[in-house]
Amino acid sequence: MGRIFTIAGLLLFNFIIARGQILDNRHNPELDFNLNPTHNTIIHPDHNSTINPKLNWNINPLKNGLINPEKVPGINPKTNAAVNPLSSDEMNPMFAISLSPKNDLWKGLYLFDTNSNLIGYFSKYNQDLMFQFDKDANWTFFYVRTAKGTYNQFNLSGEWTGSFLCFDSMFGYNLFDKNCGWTGMHVK
Repeated sequence: MGRIFTIAGLLLFNFIIARGQILDNRHNPELDFNLNPTHNTIIHPDHNSTINPKLNWNINPLKNGLINPEKVPGINPKTNAAVNPLSSDEMNPMFAISLSPKNDLWKGLYLFDTNSNLIGYFSKYNQDLMFQFDKDANWTFFYVRTAKGTYNQFNLSGEWTGSFLCFDSMFGYNLFDKNCGWTGMHVK
């Protein structure tokens, strides 16, 4: 009887763990205020104009045609299969299990909301391609790197959403919407 409870407990524990990763304390903006835009103005786009695409047109895809996927075929997954995870099982996190936060050996980044609550995960395939997962480790978006080091967000049909990531100048990225407004979401 005790063995049944032990086995059932282990199966339940594995099911819970398989849904996503436990937050690594080295990536936690609630424990390390250097990672938290609320407490660190250097990584907050409203306080640092160099990381704010409304003020820095070099990182604004609406103003800089070199980073706009509608103008540059090389950074558009619809016209470049090398950055399209839908065209290759090797790049697709539905087939490449090591990219999924459900994998016990997963290493990646974490997505936080404005209040620094964990809301998702990020995996890097290579320097040019990243994947976003929700809190339950379901694949939601992918990102393609631009010439300026920003990443444009694409939905799972390969359409550019207009949203994009910009390096926060220190530790991770800030997510901006299609109007270049900071969403409050940040990746560490």
